[in-house]
This record gives sequence, C-alpha cells and structure tokens, in this order.
Amino acid sequence: MVASKDGQHFVRFVAGNGETMVRTETYTSKASARNAIESLQTRGPDAPVSDEA
Repeated sequence: MVASKDGQHFVRFVAGNGETMVRTETYTSKASARNAIESLQTRGPDAPVSDEA
C-alpha cells in the first residue's frame, strides 16, 4: 500500500520482474485500500479473463 502526494492510499500490484501490473484507484483511508486488497485476493482467482488485444 502506498500513500499518494495528497495523502490518499492506493495499491500497486507488481510482477516478479519488478514492473507494476496494476494500480488501484485512490482511497481516502487505509482501511478502504486494505478492503480492495482483500477483495482482489478473494475474487481474483476465479475472475474471468478478457483478451481485448
């Protein structure tokens, strides 16, 4: 979890090679950012994948 310049919080998901894969929206509280992490951990493994390339 990272704090932005304006004090809000966001989560950055980083690949094994160190590159950022996804960055969430900003949240006013750390608790909301933690909820985003928990939601992705819970729902992510079963989420559908859409290849738009």
